[in-house]
Amino acid sequence: MKNSSHLHVNRPVHLARRDAYYEAAVELLNRPMHGLDLRERVRQAERALVLFKTAAHHARFAGRSPHALPQEADFLRFMQLVIDQIGSLLAMTQQQTHFLLEECFLGQFLRAQPEQLQLMPGHYQRRAEDIQEGLCHLLQMAYQPHHDLYDADLNGLTPEERTRYNQAYNSFRDDLRRAEIEQLKRGQTSGAVLRSS
Repeated sequence: MKNSSHLHVNRPVHLARRDAYYEAAVELLNRPMHGLDLRERVRQAERALVLFKTAAHHARFAGRSPHALPQEADFLRFMQLVIDQIGSLLAMTQQQTHFLLEECFLGQFLRAQPEQLQLMPGHYQRRAEDIQEGLCHLLQMAYQPHHDLYDADLNGLTPEERTRYNQAYNSFRDDLRRAEIEQLKRGQTSGAVLRSS
């Protein structure tokens, strides 16, 4: 009973973190990867994965409250599917780096000539682009269900809980914006980049 009460007290904050991180991840995935160097593509996929995992983590906690809605469990399952797909996107993007590094260990291991490996980065890049396109379409389809769940969750909160939700949500979004600015600054001062084909 004590644990259940604790989960209910913290529910507005868990919901706020779920929504803030989910929305930031969706915004990130909807950014085009064209024109980004390969290292930045990998970073973008890694960041989206962290954001979605954090959103799912807090959705899990919010869903343990006795006041959780049935749709929250489906939303959590949906986020887990997205997490799996982002993992695939990240894997395809990382595969490209193995063929673009000066010391290509795969080329050495396979005893392949450089011309035999030239098509491989493009193959993985096309798979990554296909996965991202599918993800963006899926996330567009999820816009209305997520918005409906957001409305239902907020309507289920007391005025005091809604105030806590709004304060926490705004704080998390500000933190995420600051972290992104810091990451951009670090990226601009980093060294050499890998170019995609």
